[in-house]
Amino acid sequence: MADAKPIEIHNIGTFGVNRDVPAHLLPPEAWSDVNNFRFFNKNAVKIKGYSQALGTPTVAPGFGINIPSPTQNYWIYCSKTKAYVYEGGVHTNITRQTASVDVDYTASEYREWQGGILGGIPILNNGVDIPQFWGTLSAGTKLANLTNWPSTLRARIVRPFGTFLVALNINDNSTLYPHMFWWSHPADPGSIPTSWDYTDATKDAGRKELTDVEGGQILDALMLRNQLIVYKESSTHYIRFIGGQEKMANDLLFLSSGILAPRCVTLIDKGRKHFVATADDLIWHNGQEIQSVLDMRMREYLRSDIDQTNYLNSFCFHNPAFQEAWFCYPSSGASVPTKAVIWNYSQNTLQVRDFTGIFANPGTLQTTSGTAWSGLTTTWETVTAPWASEGKRQVLIFAPDVTKIYKNDDTETFAGVNPVCFLERTGLAVIGKDRQGQPKVNFSNRKLARRIWPKISGTAQWSIRVGAQEDRNGVVTWESAQTFNPATQKYLDFTANGRLLCVRFESSDGLPGQLEGYDLELSILGDQ
Repeated sequence: MADAKPIEIHNIGTFGVNRDVPAHLLPPEAWSDVNNFRFFNKNAVKIKGYSQALGTPTVAPGFGINIPSPTQNYWIYCSKTKAYVYEGGVHTNITRQTASVDVDYTASEYREWQGGILGGIPILNNGVDIPQFWGTLSAGTKLANLTNWPSTLRARIVRPFGTFLVALNINDNSTLYPHMFWWSHPADPGSIPTSWDYTDATKDAGRKELTDVEGGQILDALMLRNQLIVYKESSTHYIRFIGGQEKMANDLLFLSSGILAPRCVTLIDKGRKHFVATADDLIWHNGQEIQSVLDMRMREYLRSDIDQTNYLNSFCFHNPAFQEAWFCYPSSGASVPTKAVIWNYSQNTLQVRDFTGIFANPGTLQTTSGTAWSGLTTTWETVTAPWASEGKRQVLIFAPDVTKIYKNDDTETFAGVNPVCFLERTGLAVIGKDRQGQPKVNFSNRKLARRIWPKISGTAQWSIRVGAQEDRNGVVTWESAQTFNPATQKYLDFTANGRLLCVRFESSDGLPGQLEGYDLELSILGDQ
């Protein structure tokens, strides 16, 4: 038997998780399965949870938008029938009214709601009712039907575009035009458009069709620099203002890449890119170049995990504090999102998290929260969140099933429930490093793992297992789990014997913790 030697596996947050490539082909630092961990600065950190924000909503919130102003900060949220605004601790009904009586909205799904801000004026739309505007930023002002909007016109999407409003996927007097878009006459600052009449030669309003019928219907649109990017089911277009008689130019951008569902696109990387969930991938593009996020990492896993009926409830959002793009989706058998695939676009790592909610949006949250320096339980170098969050852009999650609005990346629990956080790696055949520092692997030698030295910081308690496989696709034989307390322990002893080794780190105590790496003490037993 060869003498035991330590095998160092550090920088374990470099590659993130990869569920598509067989584990034995992955670098030693990569993970074959992960849940509720964030990869940050080459380490693995137990992901932050969420806690209730903005008090208790008056109605089930399925959509929300932040409306900042120089003096106040507002959050508008909508159920299928009502709209409320939160400001200064008070929830106020701003549903449109006639003769002081609410005129309820008629959205059939939460995902039908979208909106934006045109020259400081919030615009909300659900595709069924006349688009709404909030004429004065005041809790005493009700939403109202968009003035000058044609009474028989409905649009699945309405988006601000410079000084214009653009309506897409049209229902004109009960006749559907799923490839058509209209644009308004430009609005003066602080006002709404005065006309949508495309026949009036004195106005700049107009309408056009996106002619690639094979691309499917228009599902969403979002600005990227000076263009409005329009997403169909299997193609992507752009609209650009050119002035003159034509006013708006449009063209095909990507022939074979569209969008999975409404709300499945978000702006990332300081406004330079779109992150998009397509029918079979997560991608980013900058209006010219397009790149897969999941290819050879998580694409096949996501295809098999997403629910094939309720995928339309999926959505994307940007988490700017951590430079992350999130895709939230119903896993198989679920009707609403239960999982999130998270892409850190600055470090190009993927992670997976349990999720609750039907929509999320970043915005300003005026709260007093945070941890005093004297109460910090970890070291300075392990802190991953900002020191202060007052008045900064944060993500709110809207969960109508429980009538809650949550603040993301807040506390260590998921609304008071301790999440199960784990990292797992199977198929380890590493036996050392070569002269260039690259890992050396051997699939025929048997290895005996005797001891593991976890490099862990934080107050969390861990359950650690070491196991082995006899071949590359073999079943893992796990040794019994052992508890590891980083405050009092340096290592754990195991006896795992096989051609490939496996490790699993798990924590579910609702306390912060970070794994920076681990060493395995191995004996190489030769070919047996």
